[in-house]
Amino acid sequence: MPVSCDVNASPSAPAHGETVTVTYSVTGNDPIDPTSATITGRVVVGGTPYDVSTAVTLPGTPAASVTYDVPLCTGLSFISTSDPAVFTAVVP
Repeated sequence: MPVSCDVNASPSAPAHGETVTVTYSVTGNDPIDPTSATITGRVVVGGTPYDVSTAVTLPGTPAASVTYDVPLCTGLSFISTSDPAVFTAVVP
């Protein structure tokens, strides 16, 4: 699944003294589940080949780490919140 990123500001038309909240969202960064695989090989004993195989479970790919930059907007100074994807600013 491709990664998609978005940012949302609420309210979209704030009045003086209102707090604007910016929230980032990231989708498509889920870890991939473990996968089954088969290892195959060949052993030759006294000139006779023997094919051998065994099943293994390989770990999936972990989700990539995500960091969020402080949003920029002329006239607003955003600060981080306890949620790393959310920032707020008070409209002067």
